[in-house]
Amino acid sequence: MPKENLGLSSGIFDRTRLVSNVLMLILVAGNIFFSIQYTQNVKEQMNKVTDVNSTRFLAIHALNDVINMYIATKGVVSYDDRVKLENDILQVKDPALTAQWQGLLDSAKDPKADHQSFIVNIMSILAKDSI
Repeated sequence: MPKENLGLSSGIFDRTRLVSNVLMLILVAGNIFFSIQYTQNVKEQMNKVTDVNSTRFLAIHALNDVINMYIATKGVVSYDDRVKLENDILQVKDPALTAQWQGLLDSAKDPKADHQSFIVNIMSILAKDSI
């Protein structure tokens, strides 16, 4: 009779051990899943921060070029400098900034146009983008 009791109790322990192992496996798999999700979210957040910082850097660089090319030279800018500045402005990818730049280029054909207002608007937009 004691042998039968040992058989039953070992069967219960086997089922308990099996349930414990299955639960442990589920918990480990859950931890792995949530760890992967967490690291992906952290990477996405870092990419967003990097994109914002990159745009700020480009805006500051373009603002510096506007100041050096238009303010320091009193509006007389060489073709190479205009091309460099245009590339810098287009890299910022701000539609309002691009529109102001295009307005400045279009106003260069009209001698009566107010070039200074376009420069001020461009500098204002670049200052806002760099904050």
